[in-house]
Amino acid sequence: MSNSAVRSEVKFKVRRNALLLGEFTIAQLVRATGLNPESVRTEVQRLRQEGMIASENKPRQREALYRLSDDPEKRLALSRSVEAFYPEPSEPVPPRPTSRLYQDALQTLDEAEREKGERREALVKQAAHQLEGAWEAEGASRAPEMVQAHLFREQGRLACLQGRREQAEEWFNQAREEFSAADVESEIRLIDEHLSYLEARRRIDASEAVDTAAQARCVLEVLETAEHLGPLTRLLAGLAQDLSRTLEDRMPAEFFKGTSSISEHTPSELSKKLPIAPGSEREALPVAKIVPELPREVLLKVLLTQELYTELPYDLSKLHLRRGLDA
Repeated sequence: MSNSAVRSEVKFKVRRNALLLGEFTIAQLVRATGLNPESVRTEVQRLRQEGMIASENKPRQREALYRLSDDPEKRLALSRSVEAFYPEPSEPVPPRPTSRLYQDALQTLDEAEREKGERREALVKQAAHQLEGAWEAEGASRAPEMVQAHLFREQGRLACLQGRREQAEEWFNQAREEFSAADVESEIRLIDEHLSYLEARRRIDASEAVDTAAQARCVLEVLETAEHLGPLTRLLAGLAQDLSRTLEDRMPAEFFKGTSSISEHTPSELSKKLPIAPGSEREALPVAKIVPELPREVLLKVLLTQELYTELPYDLSKLHLRRGLDA
């Protein structure tokens, strides 16, 4: 290491640790920096000459005690002399909201997403007030675009929790537009996850999926087409998709195997048990009477989800089947 590099290392370590300690002796600085005492002493004397530190000798104390100057300008100069050793960031860091209300809103929204019922409702109301205050504290429409983008994103999260999905999508898209303009990839990925959630909810509502398996299929469909997913999420989605297909293949076999009264019957044979003529317009016979020990809701689920009714020799609509099972 060259002499200039050694001097720079001594200067940086002594000044940085002087700022951290605030008050120190030579021995304390030696322990903190790992430098030899003579190098530390030389730099301390230089700091004293520049007026950045002051010293005093207390009774019964063998070493002089040093402390930072009371002059704020001198302290600022010392701090800047340390900052000069740090490299400039390769890219400017986009501004973020810094108000206490914004930080509180983040914590409240995180907690609200984990809670349910009345507790969630209370937290959502609290978050709404906090975000409203944070918007004003950050400068409202005068705030930097990146600061507004973060606030837009949290407004989208709030709208999701309030059940206002269309407004949530608008907030997220506004935030994404700002983050895309600044090429902040990490924030774009986060926004896309929220948008994927909204798309999954939209598909669940459109398909009127009520059981967990059907809702999971809607979510998996969205994940398959999502652009920004981490490797762990993609792995989980793939495993869930495989598991879903496995269960679909096994359900009919397990259904017939586990039900004694129809264990030996195929769907076609089951259809023969229904005394309805092809094309009949009258009400369907209560199907549950054919397999009385089988819960009606289970039979309905299996026949509909596995589409076994398509093998029946007549037009068995979902409406007729429900009427039969409800009888």
